[in-house]
Amino acid sequence: MKQLPSLNGLRAVSILIVLVYHTLGANLHDNKSLLYNIPFFNGEFGVNVFFVISGFLITSLLLKEEKEGGSISLKDFYMRRALRIFPAYYFLLFVYYVLQKFDIIHIPGGSWLTSLLYVKYINYNDDVYTGHAWSLSIEENFYFFWPFVFLLGDKVRRYTALALVGVVPCFRLFLYFHPITWIDELSFFVRIDSIATGCLCALYKDKIIKFLSPFWWDAVLIALTTLFIWPWLGQLVHGTFAIYIFVAFGVLSGTVVNVIIVIVMMYAVYGPKGSLYKVLNTRLFNYIGVLSYSLYLWQQFFMTRTRFWGTQFPQNWLFIVAAALFSYYIIEKPFLSLKSRFKGKRKAPNPIGVSAVSV
Repeated sequence: MKQLPSLNGLRAVSILIVLVYHTLGANLHDNKSLLYNIPFFNGEFGVNVFFVISGFLITSLLLKEEKEGGSISLKDFYMRRALRIFPAYYFLLFVYYVLQKFDIIHIPGGSWLTSLLYVKYINYNDDVYTGHAWSLSIEENFYFFWPFVFLLGDKVRRYTALALVGVVPCFRLFLYFHPITWIDELSFFVRIDSIATGCLCALYKDKIIKFLSPFWWDAVLIALTTLFIWPWLGQLVHGTFAIYIFVAFGVLSGTVVNVIIVIVMMYAVYGPKGSLYKVLNTRLFNYIGVLSYSLYLWQQFFMTRTRFWGTQFPQNWLFIVAAALFSYYIIEKPFLSLKSRFKGKRKAPNPIGVSAVSV
């Protein structure tokens, strides 16, 4: 697939939001600052942008593979995914292991286990160094089963994604009245709808473009206005019956924000090539987007509140960039070059025996 424009730029926006959010969290005495009501200062919103982009891109690639080869190869999919995610992530954990051996950091045994098995959302609060892997584990858990759903055919994949988007708000309400100690806002079970929304966007791409194209700018303007007003509305109705709307559909993570991200993403990729398009596709934004995974991996270590000079702002940003550059060029890129061996373009029957075009 030819690289879709603007996506790296949107990734750049996402990681910059996360970096700003963690910088504020490490330097503000009040971690409940009203600044977090502004989307560009809220890390959960930044992660949701990642999730929606991820679901959209992965599903678009699967659709392309299916169109060209008649089906998708599970083996090739998982090999591509492993080459993309595992080397840089497990290199980070290896560095942590070395640092722990020298008593520089300490990560509990349970935290090591959930980090290694990609279920970090279960105990992300156990240590400050691996906590950010909650989002990576949600993605990998989703992509463990999504290709199998994809193979079941067009209707099944659409209905499954729609069901996930619809069930999560109901589950959020259930948790509000019946809390489960190990499930919160950073859990797989309440954030999976973000990736599913991106999947739906890919599955209904042509219809979405056809619907939005007559009034692209109006749609984006309404979406962005809603994005900036929505968190303040949530505070305004606090203590009233209307708060259940925000419990179910989220504030800066959830159904409403996911739809807003889809509208902006579709405008940025397929809409008029205006100012937003030009900014997102500059060399700077594209390059930051390319580095976004490594930046996300390494930012947590240098954002911790320690006496080490390298974890203090602003020099910690320089260390984050340096670590990300090393990770990308020395670890990520060599493995990414192997992905071409697993393009999955060969003709193949559907292994489940159901038409991949329709059911």
